[in-house]
Amino acid sequence: MIPLILIGATVLGGCMIFGYSSFIVGFLLMTAGALGLITFMSTRGAVPRPGERESVIEERHYIGKHDDHRNYRS
Repeated sequence: MIPLILIGATVLGGCMIFGYSSFIVGFLLMTAGALGLITFMSTRGAVPRPGERESVIEERHYIGKHDDHRNYRS
C-alpha cells in the first residue's frame, strides 16, 4: 500500500511542477515502475528465495568390487 501512495505522490508532484498532461503522467509512472523494479532486483537478501536456507549434502555411489568401501584385508 505504501509504494502505491509514494507513486501517487510522485505523479501528483510531477504534474504540479510540469503541468497535467497524459505524457507527464505516463512518463512519471514509467519512471517510478522502472525505479521500483531496479530497487527490487538489487535487494537480494531482503527477499528469501526458495532453496537459499537449505544445504546440499553430497551423496556418492561406488560401483564395483568392494563397493561398500570397508577396509578389507585380502
